[in-house]
Amino acid sequence: MKEQRFVVIDLETTGNAPKKGDKIIQIAAVVIEQGKIVDRYMSFVNPMQKIPSFIEQLTGITNEMVEDAPPFQEIAKDIRSLLTDSFFVAHNVYFDLSFLQEELKNCGYQFSGPILDTVELARVAFPTETSYKLSDLSDEFNMLHENPHRADSDAEATALLLLRIFAKFMALPVSTLQQLSKLSKSFISDIGDILEGVISEKLMKIEQQNNRKDLHIIRSLAIKRVNETNHQNIVNEDLNEKEFIELFKNEKGRLSDIVPSYNVRPEQMHMMREIFDGFATHQHGLFEAATGSGKTIAYLVPAIFYSKKEQRPVIISTYTTNLQSQMLERDIPFLEKLFPFAFTTAILKGQRHYLCLQKFEQSLNELEDNYDFVLTKAQLLLWLTETETGDVDELNIPSGGKVLWNQLYVDQSSLKGNPFSDYCFYQRAKKHAMNANIIITNHAMLLSDLQRESKILPDHQEVIVDEAHHFHRVASERLGVRLSYLDIHSVINRLGTDMTKGLVGKFMQVREEIGERTHIDLKEMNVYILRLQEDCHQFFSGIHSYVLNRRKESHLNRTSYKYNTEKENNRTWESLLELAKRIQFNFYDLIVLMEKSLHTLGKVNVGELSIKNKIIYEDFKHVLAILEECKQKMNDLFFETNEEVVTWIEIDSKGAKNAVTIYAQPIHVSDYLADEFFANKQSVILTSATLTVKQSFSYIIDAVGLTDFFPKQLQLNSPFKYKNQVKIFIPSDMPLVNEVSIDDYSEAIAANIGSVAQITDGKILVLFTSYEMLKKTYHLLKEDETLDEFMIMGQGTGSGSRSRLTKNFRQFDKAILLGTNSFWEGVDFPGDELTSLIIVRLPFASPDEPIVSAKCNQLEKNGVNAFYQYSLPEAILRFKQGFGRLIRNEDDRGIVFILDNRIVTTKYGKDFLNSIPEVEVEKKPMHLLTHSIEEWIN
Repeated sequence: MKEQRFVVIDLETTGNAPKKGDKIIQIAAVVIEQGKIVDRYMSFVNPMQKIPSFIEQLTGITNEMVEDAPPFQEIAKDIRSLLTDSFFVAHNVYFDLSFLQEELKNCGYQFSGPILDTVELARVAFPTETSYKLSDLSDEFNMLHENPHRADSDAEATALLLLRIFAKFMALPVSTLQQLSKLSKSFISDIGDILEGVISEKLMKIEQQNNRKDLHIIRSLAIKRVNETNHQNIVNEDLNEKEFIELFKNEKGRLSDIVPSYNVRPEQMHMMREIFDGFATHQHGLFEAATGSGKTIAYLVPAIFYSKKEQRPVIISTYTTNLQSQMLERDIPFLEKLFPFAFTTAILKGQRHYLCLQKFEQSLNELEDNYDFVLTKAQLLLWLTETETGDVDELNIPSGGKVLWNQLYVDQSSLKGNPFSDYCFYQRAKKHAMNANIIITNHAMLLSDLQRESKILPDHQEVIVDEAHHFHRVASERLGVRLSYLDIHSVINRLGTDMTKGLVGKFMQVREEIGERTHIDLKEMNVYILRLQEDCHQFFSGIHSYVLNRRKESHLNRTSYKYNTEKENNRTWESLLELAKRIQFNFYDLIVLMEKSLHTLGKVNVGELSIKNKIIYEDFKHVLAILEECKQKMNDLFFETNEEVVTWIEIDSKGAKNAVTIYAQPIHVSDYLADEFFANKQSVILTSATLTVKQSFSYIIDAVGLTDFFPKQLQLNSPFKYKNQVKIFIPSDMPLVNEVSIDDYSEAIAANIGSVAQITDGKILVLFTSYEMLKKTYHLLKEDETLDEFMIMGQGTGSGSRSRLTKNFRQFDKAILLGTNSFWEGVDFPGDELTSLIIVRLPFASPDEPIVSAKCNQLEKNGVNAFYQYSLPEAILRFKQGFGRLIRNEDDRGIVFILDNRIVTTKYGKDFLNSIPEVEVEKKPMHLLTHSIEEWIN
């Protein structure tokens, strides 16, 4: 690396297509030699054409700034000599290189040296980063990057990033570098020679070959050492629950020593007492704890104490990983400092989350022509030197890499005769959980464990379900069936044929190695595999057009269609069922052949197979189990009917013609949860900030099946002074949504957002219930010149992922964020990060949603008013979640705008307002509200 010269280039351009005449308007270069920045170059370039206004806005480079700048041909010679005998480096190298090559070609030059792409190399070096945008990496690594989208600033940041990547590679042990070097032959970046140089250097110095005390070298893999801690001390018998809660009165200042800003919260102590009591008296409980009441600490304290005292684990189940992270990073460390005894916490997930080291080592020996697979393997190599968990949730792998992960996670083959068994991530997580006081998991895992014969979670009697307003919905998903074209396609692809690199071909080789020469059964498989491939494509494409013909909402990306296989009385459906039967027969014949093949191999002692062959054998068994599952799912979805189950199809209207997923879910889960979950636990505490409707728990008690258990009920008020912190404004001149077109309604929304933005001059979160309305409003806001100073972002509009949107929203002083479903809860914008919340419509679920429609139909059949018993309570819970986005701390202050007049014009509207803290509400035409808003803000 020392002898090489690297020229880091960044360009600003008039567009992104050099072949269509787009031109360079600024070029910057940073030169690196001997591991240091030794030179810099920058020039504006006259593109001899007008710079588009959006490029001016993005880069800050105006037509006036390039007017007197040299055209490219005047600086071409300088650029050429700058690049001589150098690596060409850029962040997304093909973009900058294609522009430069086009300009150099016009001047009779050409660059033909080696290239490095810092996007690719950053993905490998830092596999857990959430984003690989240059500005995000600069923030993450505290690299100076003052003017994003200006070539000089971007080139400087890219150069610093490259040096950081090199430092990361230099610190790797030889074994990892050797594996990385092999993989790098398929990279975009010409990094092979650089890695070989580092390897040679390390091999010359014995002490450098593995000078990392934090790593184990196991066979060909370098893995991070993990220090196992074991806390077996029991609670001091003299310390009782009462004294424990007294700690939180902070009378001796112990808490304010740990957290200087600590405030005593009576609500928190009340909840602790009630949970202690619930555990002691073996009662279930429902606790609604408003924002600011300190709910997480309130249940962790009794859970830890009780676990130590009874010497058995307490399970904590959450819906989001955000809450799990918050517990591990903030709440648990705080309690560890406070408690007079040690305790252990573990996170436990299913096997699919954990990397199997044996499978990964084998995969490194396989030649790959899939770029995403190669990149993912390189990321995994680096990640193994850092991860203590082996949990895929830590990683940011490319979408194609997720297909590879499905071949690398822990399964039955990982648990037998594995040379890495002492380092198995899954076994370590399970062992850690077996000895932990607190086991954190998610609703899906907790509910899946009920259905498993061999349980993953250790024996437990006490469970705390946080974010419990999701619990019944997750239960419905877990008890249901889901089958997509992709599910079947990926398993067929994995099998391949005897002529491809799939499992069938590999299985043939295994049989040949043990002396089995006849492969009639495997050859026969080809026929069924090809038939399945063809029939499934035809079947799912047929389903796609069947739905499209019945649902004409072509503007929606996702379209749902509820079906009842017995009542779809038409020829098209009959022919689809015939095809479904044919697929089932194909599954059956293929399964029989695979079982026969396994039986033939089974005559040999599987223990005598090599590691490679044993993995193939277990993979083959695993795929067989998946095929049996697919066959059963086809049966459940098309040849079984049950009035208690709703079946529906979802298609991607604008995607591939076979982009179809089919679902079946039970309409009600209350009986199942009552019998299988609550009846088998001594105490389950359900908690959330939103469990009551009209100050009553009756809706949620009924939904989750707690009616016969007479649970404890506790509603904790927030310590916030909402009357001083929030005011609700309702513009009375908003049109009624069902009386105007969606275009007119979107125009009214955009006008109101614009007015609020001009008055508050701050940061606005706008919550929608419809993607279509969000998109229309987004485009109207983007066209509004009075909002030029505001950063306008919309979910699903190409502005990035939820985490990207959240991060961008925090960064800008003036920002408007339009969000739907996932923004109604689970995002926190404390303080000045959010000053106004706009709720576009009351969040009633669409009556077209299959599960909603099925529940309503069934309730109406039973003589129950579905609107008041189901639709309204669900909408109120959602509304409370949305309202809760605004005030996160006692110092927060802001306004809530509700653009849906039904909240004041209908009988049920007051139920929404009665379900949130009491605040002042003002309803007037918008032009009269503006003065009130100004007054309230000031």
